[in-house]
Amino acid sequence: MNRLVELGQLMDWYGAFLTERQRSLVRQYAYEDCSLGEIAEREGISRQAVRDAILTAEAELRNMEQKLNLIEQNEKLLKLIETLSTTQLDETQKGLLAQIRELVSEEEDGV
Repeated sequence: MNRLVELGQLMDWYGAFLTERQRSLVRQYAYEDCSLGEIAEREGISRQAVRDAILTAEAELRNMEQKLNLIEQNEKLLKLIETLSTTQLDETQKGLLAQIRELVSEEEDGV
């Protein structure tokens, strides 16, 4: 997976646990596709300070996923839902599957 896409996914799930400053820098880098130099100029700090802050935030996000495994578990759950949706289900089961799908969709919005 592309590093920026992966960083965006980590931000979606765990970004709320970063400081506002870290979130701002990572958002600019991952979502707005700004270069380190552009972010440094916007923020009035050195390029190296931006790089260090983004690497620190990324390490924290990866550490959270390593410990909590929310993204991995959600992906497994989505695969199970897809498998279930291809099997023969009665109306009650279809309703329950729809409710589960809705819950998983809400989880994808992250923390």
